[in-house]
Amino acid sequence: MAMISDLLNAAKLSALLLFLIPASHTRAQNGTINAEPQLNAIQSGVPFMTITPDSRSGGMGDVGVAGPASISSQHWNAAKYPFIEGDGGVALSYTPWLRRLIPDINLAYLAGFYKLKNKQVISASLRYFSLGQIIFTDNSGTPQGLYVPNEFALDAGYSRLLTDHFSAAIVFRFIRSDLTGGWLVGGTDTKAAVAVAGDLAFYYNRPQLNLGERDGTMSFGINISNMGNRISYSDDQEKSYLPINFKIGGALEIELDDYNTTTFMADINK
Repeated sequence: MAMISDLLNAAKLSALLLFLIPASHTRAQNGTINAEPQLNAIQSGVPFMTITPDSRSGGMGDVGVAGPASISSQHWNAAKYPFIEGDGGVALSYTPWLRRLIPDINLAYLAGFYKLKNKQVISASLRYFSLGQIIFTDNSGTPQGLYVPNEFALDAGYSRLLTDHFSAAIVFRFIRSDLTGGWLVGGTDTKAAVAVAGDLAFYYNRPQLNLGERDGTMSFGINISNMGNRISYSDDQEKSYLPINFKIGGALEIELDDYNTTTFMADINK
């Protein structure tokens, strides 16, 4: 049991290092360029922001920017809220993330919306990600303390129907990521990373589309998410970008009969 516990702690600490170690940069000297291929990947922080929070979209391959409106639309495309049925709603989801690898990592997601007059909607969500217990040790392996790294993002959104079939939305987001609890990591003082970001989204929905013998609904969506400042877990560390993402997609819903429909969806992410 002790060996299993050590392996779990080692896996978690390795994951933390991936968050904390800044990306390396290759610099040319005296105007010369190395002949060998060099990695020039952009490293982004707080990757928990890209995890699918609801089971429906997760079961469909993480697709959802143009799909039917739902209470969890805050993550995919907040501009879908004006097309949702009902005047308001709240949804709560819980995901034991990577449970087969590490048993105590989980993601909780709370989202809600409320329709105002003049086809306007306000929405909010809270995303909380826990990385489980971490035992910090010194260089000799002596335990120094126990901590549960956690991250969360708090959103507030506003969406509005611009025409009968077209809507737009803006979302403001506060992100806080505390992976070390202020412990000394690799001889470096650490701190919680904080960022402010936003989303800009658009949605087009065309119902009662004539598809020969059947009716259908066609929709398109665009969402530019997590646009904000760079973050760092230490004053000495180079700051990392947020996982800014440009997502565009389409969906076609076909009514088979009064009780059944089939939907085709596709997303492209950059």
